[in-house]
Amino acid sequence: MKIALRWKLRLLEAAVALAALAAVPAWAQGDSQSPSQSQPSTSAPTHWGWYQPKAAPAPAPKAGAPAAGTPAQKPEKPSTTTTVGGGTSAGQSPVTSTTTKTASGAEIQKVSVPGANGGARTLVDQETQTTRLNTNTTRTTTKIYGQDAEGNRQLIGIDQTDTTDLGDGKSRAVSTYSERDQNEQFDVTRRKVSETVPTGPHTQTTNVSVFTAAGAASGQLALSQKIHEVTHTGKDSERTVSTLMRPDENGGWTPTRRTETTVQKQPGDAKTEEKNLYLIDANGKLSLTRKVVTHDWKAKDGQQHQVVSTYVTAPGATLNGPGGGLDLMQQVTTIKTVRPDGKIETRQQTSERSLVSPSQGLKVTGAVVDVGTPTKSGAMRTEQTIYGENGNGQLQQITVFGGEQPAPAAANSKPSANQKNAKPAPEKKQAAKPAPQHP
Repeated sequence: MKIALRWKLRLLEAAVALAALAAVPAWAQGDSQSPSQSQPSTSAPTHWGWYQPKAAPAPAPKAGAPAAGTPAQKPEKPSTTTTVGGGTSAGQSPVTSTTTKTASGAEIQKVSVPGANGGARTLVDQETQTTRLNTNTTRTTTKIYGQDAEGNRQLIGIDQTDTTDLGDGKSRAVSTYSERDQNEQFDVTRRKVSETVPTGPHTQTTNVSVFTAAGAASGQLALSQKIHEVTHTGKDSERTVSTLMRPDENGGWTPTRRTETTVQKQPGDAKTEEKNLYLIDANGKLSLTRKVVTHDWKAKDGQQHQVVSTYVTAPGATLNGPGGGLDLMQQVTTIKTVRPDGKIETRQQTSERSLVSPSQGLKVTGAVVDVGTPTKSGAMRTEQTIYGENGNGQLQQITVFGGEQPAPAAANSKPSANQKNAKPAPEKKQAAKPAPQHP
């Protein structure tokens, strides 16, 4: 079941491109092994603009839904979202991300970067479609395209997930990933089976089995990972413990990773999430390796605030240090403001502790300023400016991303009086301005 090297490189490039456009601070990354990994991670800073990360597969419909094979949701009018990144040199085209939703409900995403000989080179080209197989099951299929030696579009990977509602709070999801091999055929290289059942009045348990080609006979998949996740929901809190297990030398299963996540709701729509990651230490036991604490609240003046504090093991860390043996290594502060003219401004500042000189404390290392402007069509035109530390303790502009996102289908809250009366700002090109030292 060998996969052609050129297709592996294409898939790797695509992953790098997507990560660059949706960059999340490394310290704040969540547990990628969690069964709920398709859900947006609350341990990372939230983008409060109109653009939202791709949603998880839609839940299975209830009885009375349309016949199998029809789109799971009502088709929307075709719409296109384009984001362009600046900061390139030699007159080359910037990084460009385009997401198009077709009338049938399919979503096509493309990411291009400057080519070696000028022009643009496509790194990401994928199409996602969700259909209904029956009244209880939906299928989400993502087709990943690459380019052959002649530059022609060619399918190189297929990711498919079938989600079934079994009733009484039970559900089952089967995901398969297939890649084009050296014989230009598609082989399944990964399968994941997830089953969720209620195990108490406020508790549900999810068991996941992951099958991969590693260690299996040719053309077969072998069970390589198990994930056991328990979620307990209280009146104002929710706690989830997820444990990743791998096969050991004795034919059993050994826990190699555990994530404990607690979300506590507070007055005024505020909430605090604490996420602890445990990994195998030098003694072969699970020990606390990283703690991420996220606090969200809304101030009296209407500003929305978020502070993400990340603790990790640092040089010189003590067992009684902050975070229970961990040091505060990064803090990301985000403030969202709705201006009187209707524009939405989000300012995010990142402070980090040096691994070389941790005793110096946190220092500002970067910032992002995102401004969304309503347009006459009801969409939102955004401009995101990214700043980085220049080596002298000052911030300088690195790059600018801009684009337009279609208006959301339905708003969760009513717009303010200022938003209702605000007139869209005229859309005009502006010359680049020197970056301020303190965004």
